[in-house]
Amino acid sequence: MTNEIQLAFYKQISTYLQQLKVDENIVDDIRQDIFLKAHDAIDTLKDHKKIVSWLKVITYNAVVDHYRKSKRTVPVIDTNDFKNEGNEHLIKCIGLLIKTLPEEQKHVMEAIEVNGISQVEYAQQHHLPLSTVKSRVQRARKKIKETVMSSCFLRTDKFGNVTDYNPPKEIL
Repeated sequence: MTNEIQLAFYKQISTYLQQLKVDENIVDDIRQDIFLKAHDAIDTLKDHKKIVSWLKVITYNAVVDHYRKSKRTVPVIDTNDFKNEGNEHLIKCIGLLIKTLPEEQKHVMEAIEVNGISQVEYAQQHHLPLSTVKSRVQRARKKIKETVMSSCFLRTDKFGNVTDYNPPKEIL
C-alpha cells in the first residue's frame, strides 16, 4: 500500500512542499520522512477518501519538525575561524580576562568555556547545585563583558554582534 501511495501522490507532495517554500536541498529528505510516517500511520487513516488532506497534514508536520530540529543544532565554532578573521587578539584578551576572575568563577569558566564541559557535568563533578554553576557562569560572563566593553573599542551591528574592535595595548 505504501508504494502505491508514494507513486500516486509523489507529485502532489512535491508541489505542496514547493508551496511551503521548503529549501530544495532538503526536499528529498523531508519527502522520505513523509512517506515513512504515512507508512507507519496508514492504519490510523479512517476515511481513504481523505488521503490527500491526511498526507498534507503529515507533510506540514514533517516540515515543521525538520525546521524545529535544525534550530536546535548549534554550529561548532573553530577558533581557527577567528584567527582567519584576525580575532586572535580578542581570543587572547578573553583568555587573559578569565585568569583575572575570582577563583571559583575562573575555574568554572575554564572548565565550561575553554574545555567544553557542560554546566550539568560540572555541577555533578563538583557536587554543586546546577543553579550555583549557572549563576557563576553568568557572573563571570558579565564581568568579562564589562571589562571588554570598558577596555576595548568595540563596533557592533544592529543585533549587538561585535563587528570590529581595537584591543588594549598590553594584549598586542
